Amino acid sequence: MTIAARHRLAVEALALSGDEQVLEVGCGHGVATRLVLEQLTTGRITALDRSEKMIAAVQSGSPDAGDRLRTIAQALEDVDWAGEKFDAIFAVNVDLNLRLGERWAPLLEGLLKPGGRIVLAFEAPPKSGKADGFAKPSQPRLEAAGFAVDIRAGEAGVTLVSAHLGQPQ
Repeated sequence: MTIAARHRLAVEALALSGDEQVLEVGCGHGVATRLVLEQLTTGRITALDRSEKMIAAVQSGSPDAGDRLRTIAQALEDVDWAGEKFDAIFAVNVDLNLRLGERWAPLLEGLLKPGGRIVLAFEAPPKSGKADGFAKPSQPRLEAAGFAVDIRAGEAGVTLVSAHLGQPQ
Protein backbone atom coordinates (compact mmCIF):
# COMPACT_ATOMS: atom_id res chain seq x y z
CA MET A 1 0.00 0.00 0.00
CA THR A 2 1.35 3.41 -0.96
CA ILE A 3 1.30 5.90 1.90
CA ALA A 4 0.57 9.50 0.92
CA ALA A 5 3.16 12.06 2.02
CA ARG A 6 0.57 13.93 4.11
CA HIS A 7 -0.02 10.87 6.32
CA ARG A 8 3.65 9.95 6.62
CA LEU A 9 4.77 13.50 7.39
CA ALA A 10 2.06 14.03 9.99
CA VAL A 11 2.98 10.86 11.87
CA GLU A 12 6.71 11.59 11.61
CA ALA A 13 6.10 15.07 13.04
CA LEU A 14 4.42 13.51 16.08
CA ALA A 15 7.83 12.05 17.05
CA LEU A 16 6.24 9.24 19.03
CA SER A 17 8.18 7.16 21.55
CA GLY A 18 5.54 4.42 21.78
CA ASP A 19 3.84 5.01 25.10
CA GLU A 20 1.71 8.04 24.22
CA GLN A 21 -2.03 8.53 24.25
CA VAL A 22 -2.81 9.92 20.78
CA LEU A 23 -5.97 11.40 19.26
CA GLU A 24 -6.51 11.57 15.52
CA VAL A 25 -9.26 13.99 14.49
CA GLY A 26 -10.94 13.03 11.22
CA CYS A 27 -9.28 9.64 10.81
CA GLY A 28 -10.92 8.79 7.47
CA HIS A 29 -10.00 5.31 6.29
CA GLY A 30 -7.32 5.02 8.97
CA VAL A 31 -4.11 5.30 6.97
CA ALA A 32 -2.41 7.54 9.54
CA THR A 33 -4.03 5.60 12.38
CA ARG A 34 -2.29 2.44 11.18
CA LEU A 35 1.03 4.29 10.92
CA VAL A 36 0.66 5.41 14.53
CA LEU A 37 -0.28 1.88 15.62
CA GLU A 38 3.01 0.63 14.13
CA GLN A 39 4.85 2.95 16.52
CA LEU A 40 2.84 2.38 19.69
CA THR A 41 4.00 -0.24 22.15
CA THR A 42 2.12 0.55 25.35
CA GLY A 43 0.32 3.65 24.08
CA ARG A 44 -3.11 3.97 22.51
CA ILE A 45 -4.66 5.90 19.64
CA THR A 46 -8.20 7.18 19.62
CA ALA A 47 -9.41 7.47 16.02
CA LEU A 48 -12.24 9.98 15.72
CA ASP A 49 -14.44 10.59 12.68
CA ARG A 50 -17.97 11.85 12.17
CA SER A 51 -18.62 9.04 9.68
CA GLU A 52 -19.63 5.57 10.86
CA LYS A 53 -18.40 4.27 7.48
CA MET A 54 -14.89 5.64 8.09
CA ILE A 55 -14.81 4.24 11.62
CA ALA A 56 -15.80 0.81 10.25
CA ALA A 57 -12.92 1.09 7.75
CA VAL A 58 -10.45 1.86 10.54
CA GLN A 59 -11.68 -1.09 12.60
CA SER A 60 -11.57 -3.56 9.71
CA GLY A 61 -8.15 -2.29 8.62
CA SER A 62 -6.62 -2.75 12.09
CA PRO A 63 -7.74 -6.21 13.24
CA ASP A 64 -4.69 -6.80 15.46
CA ALA A 65 -4.74 -3.45 17.26
CA GLY A 66 -6.50 -4.72 20.36
CA ASP A 67 -6.56 -2.23 23.24
CA ARG A 68 -4.14 0.09 21.44
CA LEU A 69 -7.04 1.37 19.27
CA ARG A 70 -10.25 3.05 20.28
CA THR A 71 -12.67 4.43 17.71
CA ILE A 72 -15.35 7.09 18.12
CA ALA A 73 -17.94 8.01 15.48
CA GLN A 74 -18.76 11.58 16.49
CA ALA A 75 -17.73 15.14 15.78
CA LEU A 76 -14.85 16.40 17.94
CA GLU A 77 -16.99 19.04 19.61
CA ASP A 78 -19.77 16.56 20.48
CA VAL A 79 -17.69 13.96 22.35
CA ASP A 80 -17.92 13.82 26.14
CA TRP A 81 -14.22 13.42 26.91
CA ALA A 82 -14.86 13.11 30.68
CA GLY A 83 -11.51 14.66 31.55
CA GLU A 84 -9.49 12.44 29.21
CA LYS A 85 -6.12 13.90 28.17
CA PHE A 86 -3.78 13.11 25.30
CA ASP A 87 -0.04 13.47 24.77
CA ALA A 88 -0.54 14.26 21.09
CA ILE A 89 -3.41 15.25 18.81
CA PHE A 90 -3.21 15.30 15.04
CA ALA A 91 -5.34 15.74 11.95
CA VAL A 92 -4.65 15.22 8.26
CA ASN A 93 -6.53 17.34 5.72
CA VAL A 94 -9.07 18.47 8.30
CA ASP A 95 -9.58 22.22 8.18
CA LEU A 96 -10.59 22.92 11.75
CA ASN A 97 -10.69 26.65 11.00
CA LEU A 98 -13.48 26.12 8.48
CA ARG A 99 -15.51 23.75 10.68
CA LEU A 100 -15.03 25.23 14.13
CA GLY A 101 -13.73 28.76 13.64
CA GLU A 102 -12.07 30.08 16.78
CA ARG A 103 -13.36 27.25 19.01
CA TRP A 104 -10.98 24.47 17.97
CA ALA A 105 -7.66 25.58 19.46
CA PRO A 106 -8.96 26.00 23.04
CA LEU A 107 -10.89 22.74 22.63
CA LEU A 108 -7.72 20.85 21.68
CA GLU A 109 -5.70 22.61 24.37
CA GLY A 110 -8.18 21.30 26.94
CA LEU A 111 -7.63 17.74 25.69
CA LEU A 112 -3.83 17.82 25.99
CA LYS A 113 -1.63 16.81 28.88
CA PRO A 114 0.96 19.41 30.00
CA GLY A 115 3.67 19.60 27.35
CA GLY A 116 1.35 18.05 24.77
CA ARG A 117 1.59 18.63 21.05
CA ILE A 118 -0.59 19.09 18.01
CA VAL A 119 0.27 18.31 14.40
CA LEU A 120 -1.97 19.44 11.56
CA ALA A 121 -1.07 18.33 8.03
CA PHE A 122 -2.75 19.80 5.01
CA GLU A 123 -2.16 18.89 1.39
CA ALA A 124 -3.75 21.53 -0.79
CA PRO A 125 -4.44 21.05 -4.47
CA PRO A 126 -1.52 22.40 -6.56
CA LYS A 127 -1.57 26.17 -7.14
CA SER A 128 -4.77 26.56 -5.09
CA GLY A 129 -3.28 28.73 -2.34
CA LYS A 130 -5.38 26.76 0.15
CA ALA A 131 -2.37 25.78 2.27
CA ASP A 132 -1.88 29.42 3.27
CA GLY A 133 -5.61 29.74 3.91
CA PHE A 134 -5.28 26.82 6.31
CA ALA A 135 -2.01 27.75 8.03
CA LYS A 136 -2.42 31.51 8.45
CA PRO A 137 -5.50 31.44 10.72
CA SER A 138 -4.19 28.37 12.57
CA GLN A 139 -1.10 30.08 13.98
CA PRO A 140 -2.75 32.97 15.87
CA ARG A 141 -5.52 30.70 17.15
CA LEU A 142 -3.01 28.22 18.52
CA GLU A 143 -0.82 30.96 19.99
CA ALA A 144 -3.85 32.51 21.72
CA ALA A 145 -4.49 29.10 23.32
CA GLY A 146 -0.92 29.02 24.73
CA PHE A 147 0.93 27.06 22.05
CA ALA A 148 4.35 27.63 20.52
CA VAL A 149 3.75 27.17 16.79
CA ASP A 150 5.93 26.15 13.86
CA ILE A 151 4.65 26.11 10.27
CA ARG A 152 6.60 24.34 7.56
CA ALA A 153 6.07 23.60 3.91
CA GLY A 154 6.92 19.94 3.57
CA GLU A 155 7.45 17.74 0.55
CA ALA A 156 4.71 17.11 -1.99
CA GLY A 157 2.95 20.38 -1.14
CA VAL A 158 2.12 19.33 2.42
CA THR A 159 1.93 22.13 4.99
CA LEU A 160 2.66 21.06 8.57
CA VAL A 161 1.49 23.05 11.54
CA SER A 162 3.21 21.81 14.71
CA ALA A 163 2.24 23.24 18.08
CA HIS A 164 3.49 22.50 21.59
CA LEU A 165 2.09 23.59 24.91
CA GLY A 166 4.78 25.53 26.69
CA GLN A 167 8.29 25.64 25.35
CA PRO A 168 8.97 24.79 21.67
CA GLN A 169 10.41 21.31 21.18
